Amino acid sequence: MSRMLLVLCLGFALGALVCAIQYVLIRAGRFPRNPYIGLPGYARESDEVWARAHKAALPWIGRAGLLAAVTATIGAFGLAVGAGIEAWDPLNVACGIGGAVAAGLYLFGANGAADEATNG
Repeated sequence: MSRMLLVLCLGFALGALVCAIQYVLIRAGRFPRNPYIGLPGYARESDEVWARAHKAALPWIGRAGLLAAVTATIGAFGLAVGAGIEAWDPLNVACGIGGAVAAGLYLFGANGAADEATNG
């Protein structure tokens, strides 16, 4: 079993779970303002700004969570078939690239949408 593939799989599964929780709570209008989870920087603002920023970022959070879930599934498939022994195994690389894109969607897409909604 590849430790790297296991770490990637579990890490992206956790990321997908966090995105799913945020997505459901934001859609329900019950995502409380806090400094720990969500878009950084908006916890210091008002409840209205927090809600507006996260509502604008919602599609990006959903996309990032979906891609993280797909990436975790690829990692799980690799673990099931015994792949990932070498560091440059195609499934390790696919997990790494997929996870980097998912993180980019969350960091840049969601933050960009939130900035535009609150400053624009």
